[in-house]
Amino acid sequence: MHTAKNCIITCIDFRLQEKYHHWIATHHLLSASDIISISGCSRDLVKPLTAYDKAFLLTEIRTSIDLRNPKTIILLDHQDCGKYAVDQTIPSGISLQNDLAQHTKWLVSAKSVLTKEFPTESVHAYYFALTGEVTEVL
Repeated sequence: MHTAKNCIITCIDFRLQEKYHHWIATHHLLSASDIISISGCSRDLVKPLTAYDKAFLLTEIRTSIDLRNPKTIILLDHQDCGKYAVDQTIPSGISLQNDLAQHTKWLVSAKSVLTKEFPTESVHAYYFALTGEVTEVL
């Protein structure tokens, strides 16, 4: 079996791809991680638009765990996320500080979901500003 140290979940938003890849590479995670890219990143864990959305993401994470045995799950949410804005859960265009506060609330909930679903994995969450600044969410 090939093992991975991490399962990283990112958003598909093109505005963040270079920033995600840079952060992953500078933290020496690129060659040690399965990467799942899905719209909204943590959104489907905490406030899915359909029941299928949550089941799909949990299945992808479980596949990573079953195939690669990572010990860490990493969520990478970002500022001005369109999937969170679809129903105004986090409105588009709000201040960075307010956006971070809203994402922090949802990331804490997502970490709780993942910890219950995958109790042997460590879960970490980060918030990316569009400028590339990264904040770890506790």
